[in-house]
Amino acid sequence: MAAGIALCGMAFWGFLKPQALKQWVKDTMAAQWGFWFAILVRVLLGVTLLVVAPTSKYPTALLVIGWIAIAAAVGVVLMGRENLRRFAQWFLDRFSTALTRVWLLFAFAFGGFLIYGVA
Repeated sequence: MAAGIALCGMAFWGFLKPQALKQWVKDTMAAQWGFWFAILVRVLLGVTLLVVAPTSKYPTALLVIGWIAIAAAVGVVLMGRENLRRFAQWFLDRFSTALTRVWLLFAFAFGGFLIYGVA
C-alpha cells in the first residue's frame, strides 16, 4: 500500500508542478546515486508486489506487475548509468506539460489500483 500512496503522491505533485517534477528527474539521473535509486525503486516495488500478491484482490495482476518491475530493474542495470541518463533526458525533452500531466494521470490511477488491490 505504501508504494501506491507514494506513487499517487508523486503523481499529484507532478500534476500540479510538472516542470518541477521533470527537473527533479533530470537532477536525479545526473547524480551518481540516481542510477542506483532507479534500480532500487524497481526492485523494491517488484519484490513488494510479489510478496503481497497472494493476499491481494488481484494476485495474478500483481504478480505480473511485480515481475515486470524486476525485469525493468535488470533492464536499467544492462542499460547503464549514462544511457539511462540520456534516455531520461530524451524522454523528458519530448513531453509537453500537457502530455506530462496525461502520463501522471495514468501513474495516479496505477497508484490507486495498487492501494485498492492490497487494501
